[in-house]
Amino acid sequence: MKDHTHGFLKSMLVFCFSLLLVYIIFILSFTQGMFAVHQDLFPSSVEQISIEETQQVTNPILSALFLNNSIFIQNKKTYFVVKKNNDFYHAVPMHTMFNKVILLTNFPLLLLIFSMFLLQLYLSLKNRRKNNILFLQINKKLNSLNQTFNIPVIEESNHTTLSKLNSSLDIIIDKANKFQNESSINIFQDKLTGLSDRHAYLKHLGEQLEKAEKQNMKKCLLFIDLDGFKQVNDSFGHSFGDEILIQVAERLSTTVRNQSLSSLDSATSLEKNLSRLGGDEFSIFIENVDDLSKTVEVAQHVIQEIERDFVLGNKIIKIGASIGIAVYPDSAVNAHALLQMADVAMYRAKTDGRGIFRIYSPEMGNKMRRHHYLLEEMRLALANQNFKLSFQPIVNVQNCSILYFEALVRWNHPVEGEITPCEFIPIAEDSNFILPLGDWIMHEACREMAAWFNAGMKKVKISVNISGVQLKHKDLHPWVMDILEQTGLPPYALLLEITESCFIEATNKTIEQLELLRKEGVQIAIDDFGTGFSSLSTLADLPVDIIKIDKLFIDQANEKTKYNKILESISELGKKLNLKLVAEGVEKMEQFELVRKLGIQCVQGYLISRPETSRNIGIKVLKHNLNHIAMTGTNAWLPQKFNLSNKSAVDN
Repeated sequence: MKDHTHGFLKSMLVFCFSLLLVYIIFILSFTQGMFAVHQDLFPSSVEQISIEETQQVTNPILSALFLNNSIFIQNKKTYFVVKKNNDFYHAVPMHTMFNKVILLTNFPLLLLIFSMFLLQLYLSLKNRRKNNILFLQINKKLNSLNQTFNIPVIEESNHTTLSKLNSSLDIIIDKANKFQNESSINIFQDKLTGLSDRHAYLKHLGEQLEKAEKQNMKKCLLFIDLDGFKQVNDSFGHSFGDEILIQVAERLSTTVRNQSLSSLDSATSLEKNLSRLGGDEFSIFIENVDDLSKTVEVAQHVIQEIERDFVLGNKIIKIGASIGIAVYPDSAVNAHALLQMADVAMYRAKTDGRGIFRIYSPEMGNKMRRHHYLLEEMRLALANQNFKLSFQPIVNVQNCSILYFEALVRWNHPVEGEITPCEFIPIAEDSNFILPLGDWIMHEACREMAAWFNAGMKKVKISVNISGVQLKHKDLHPWVMDILEQTGLPPYALLLEITESCFIEATNKTIEQLELLRKEGVQIAIDDFGTGFSSLSTLADLPVDIIKIDKLFIDQANEKTKYNKILESISELGKKLNLKLVAEGVEKMEQFELVRKLGIQCVQGYLISRPETSRNIGIKVLKHNLNHIAMTGTNAWLPQKFNLSNKSAVDN
């Protein structure tokens, strides 16, 4: 608009200047002609006319045009007065003045003017020819551009080069606008699900929270994480997982529309209040919150929608959703913090049972800060070698001979003192810190057992717990065999304990790796058996040597008949499958006797021993009865509360 105005003003100035120049030339020519008449150079052109017979002209335009020369009219002819003499005018007719006097007296000037006109015409034609060549070149480039973007080329003969150029530019501008719109969508859209991505969502949150601050309004955010999605990916592949995510996005979009939460972007038509944050994480923003009941209703509806069956081909997939809710301004006052607090609440929903929602509270924030603090402290502890191993013996119920020691990691913090594994192990698993920590545990346990093995304990094994994270990220066979080679421990002296739930979720690749380790001599145990709800067919196909019965059954067996019956069934199952059974958590003599009565071969628990340091193990086992160790390859570890009346039974 500014350039257009500037061009118009420039044109007006040129026009005014040209008009002024023509006027000046006209005045000069007229003055020169009048001068020639006054010099009597054209005596035949001067007429003598009576003043009484004339009509004076008082037109201001003519007066200004001819510099106030006296003009009169006689017999409808206009005259210029040369001089006045008594009652007569000596005057020249206007047509004579222009046709004869001015032309003859100003021929050089007129010739110069005509030459200037011709020069201007030549320059104009030359410039036009140059412009035409330039237009043709631009048109060629535009045609090439049209072909690149599949724009139809204008070929009609009634179109000039300039009109074709103008039409092509209109089409290209239209294409450019569409391209810009598509680019905006591509920048801010999640490619898989078609939802807004994290960047666009956070930008929208920031704008909404600014409005909320000015209007003193409450707003809510739902952080949605799918339960069981990783198992779908591991079991059926990423193509199945992608299809699940697409269907989840469609269900959430429907929920947003049905709950009147929708807010579409005018430029991209993307839903601004729904986003896929990444992986299997989604979020819904609720702009108008009068009370939390509306938010709770939305969360419950989302959980119900996600729990409906997903049909992919001939397979039916079941997953769930855990939801964290954060409220502005109660939970946080900016977009990133609000999303983070909702994430914290979602994590609490996961730990509280999954398939539920939780609303953020400050207590959750304290737990998250504790989480990050311990994670950083664990990294320092591993670097400074502050972790230690304790060893708990597992013994035979008949003679209390040691079957193996379970290696248990301990952390004595320099400020907080003893931090239990129940607190720091879940944090290590959530953050994948269990991978470097697990490397240290495996290496240290095998190194310690190698020393005991060389001291004569040839029939004792060392047991190391393997987490689900390690199963997923480690190639077990090469990893374990490399550590065994480094420490000099034979494979048959190592036992790997894997929880029942991890076995259920194990991939075919993991099972193959475990089979390879068993062929090398490494034994495998199912830990916490009875809590993972594995089927008998699954148990029959697993590469397992030992079943460790969960402490829950041992605690309840003497008090509840059903638990007693379950223990009997497990015992029979172990015998039929040729699996060794270990009873965990034996703390009372009554439990010990029950286990022995049921035919369960081994026990572990505080009745036998609490976890001991390597030094105490050496003193109690290796320092005494070396001859017995040399002969049997093991030693006895009597229960700490064993009385004399029961000792004879053990000795038999």
